[in-house]
Amino acid sequence: MRIATLVKWSFFVSLFMSIIGAYLKITHAPGADILLSAGLIATLVFIISAISEVFSSQRITHNEKIMWTIAFIFFNGIAGLVYFLIGRRRVA
Repeated sequence: MRIATLVKWSFFVSLFMSIIGAYLKITHAPGADILLSAGLIATLVFIISAISEVFSSQRITHNEKIMWTIAFIFFNGIAGLVYFLIGRRRVA
């Protein structure tokens, strides 16, 4: 599987599972913990694959690579949206 495909799918799966899991947790529905745990694992896969995609890029500077890494680790949801809407064209 290509890293670009993994980055896309892991972000959207983690976003979907986290939102649905949070909704189920608020409504005290069964299975919410499992869905949130799967969303966390998908988020970790997204962070690792996105960082590896950024660091393998030759189009951006070292400072931008560090910036994307910090953003993915601390602000993964917002950074993921910004990355897909704006940043990925420059990186990939």
